[in-house]
Amino acid sequence: MEQLLKNKNINVSSEHLPLFEEFIKDNSIVESFNIIQKHQTDMLDSWKEKSKIEDIKAMQLVLPNGTVGKPYEFVFDLSKPGLNDIGDYDVIIDDKIGIAFSKENNKISGTLKEAGEHKILFNFKLKDGAEKPFNQKEIKLIVNPDPKSLWKDLPSDKSDPYWKPDSASMHLKFGSKNLVAGSKRGRSHAHEGIFRDDDFRSIYDEETGWGIIVVADGAGSAKYSRRGAQLACETIIDFFKSAEENKLKTIDTATADYLKERSEENQKKLSAFFIEQLGTAAFKAQGKIRDEATAKAAEIRDYSTTLLFALVKRYRDCFVIASFWVGDGGIGIYNKEKNEVLVLGVPDSGEFAGQTRFLTMSEIFADGAYANRVRFKIVEDFTALILMTDGITDPKFQTDANLDRVEKWNDLWADINGNNQDNCKVDLSEPPEEAEADLMTWLDFWSPGNHDDRTLAILY
Repeated sequence: MEQLLKNKNINVSSEHLPLFEEFIKDNSIVESFNIIQKHQTDMLDSWKEKSKIEDIKAMQLVLPNGTVGKPYEFVFDLSKPGLNDIGDYDVIIDDKIGIAFSKENNKISGTLKEAGEHKILFNFKLKDGAEKPFNQKEIKLIVNPDPKSLWKDLPSDKSDPYWKPDSASMHLKFGSKNLVAGSKRGRSHAHEGIFRDDDFRSIYDEETGWGIIVVADGAGSAKYSRRGAQLACETIIDFFKSAEENKLKTIDTATADYLKERSEENQKKLSAFFIEQLGTAAFKAQGKIRDEATAKAAEIRDYSTTLLFALVKRYRDCFVIASFWVGDGGIGIYNKEKNEVLVLGVPDSGEFAGQTRFLTMSEIFADGAYANRVRFKIVEDFTALILMTDGITDPKFQTDANLDRVEKWNDLWADINGNNQDNCKVDLSEPPEEAEADLMTWLDFWSPGNHDDRTLAILY
């Protein structure tokens, strides 16, 4: 009361003090004072409540960005400063987004369906405001589109004289084994409507027991490389299809001698036969490409391609596998039970990323240099013989050195068998035609920065 009087420029003089003491004891004055004090308290409480609500509304409550097709999860933590004044709350989310709020565990979860910037309503009450209506706060959720959806899939030009399908696949009975192989145009090529540069072929001769698997990767910088890869694969197959019977019998005889007595002399003799036959086949493939370039008044480098192939035969208690390898990519004999891989060559790496050597280079066959590109192995059995272009090795092995690490082959095999983010499996226990379809789906895996053509052949 004294403060009120002072605010009105009224001072209580000393002679009026007894009067003032009596005045403030008056029941009507006390009652008025209590009313004023209550109103002041109510106004202060109301201000505190409104300022807390406004502070919560102004708070930056950030939801992490999501991606269409990916699982999403976010847990609200109300113990954080600013949010610890909240009592009851609810979260309202449009069904079209694909996620929902569970009050039981304070969590938003689900699989996102729609890209864009979405508004989510966060309705809340303060701890002491249970009887009052909800306050509303908007929260922003940014959902990015599925990266795959940003890539165009434009058809290649069928009128081009070197046109070939944008994807190809096959399965083949390979004696006691099965083969599935597939080749798919990379996203970078599909986005521009250009051609698949990779290629592959395979045959198995039931009479001789020999089988051939070939993969090739045409250089992206060479305008006719798709044809170079195609010619290389076709020529290797044709060479062994038309091979003189005595040539294969000579290899069989040399193999039998080596299996009977694994001496250094027999090993050299067998190795020499493989070097001669596989080297000759590769040389003929180069010649075929040169002839094509000459006929088209082009340069042989316009048809640049890598070339990897394996010659396989099962004998009574073992497999003989010989290979030729020029360029990048990889060939490996993988044995899961033994935790072992035999890599049949060394990838050609250039000074810069993406550089490699090609079959069309004259240096490949200069002074017998190709002999170092031929390998052969004799194994009792194997889980898989795998041939692949760099569209597989780049994302799955990252570096050339990793090709020699069995852990990376274990990872690849697990990936093929469904251990990946898409749960996409090549089920090799299915009939081969179904495994072939699985493989073509698997080849569409997502790997940031790796959008080249992909070709993979699995003998299992």
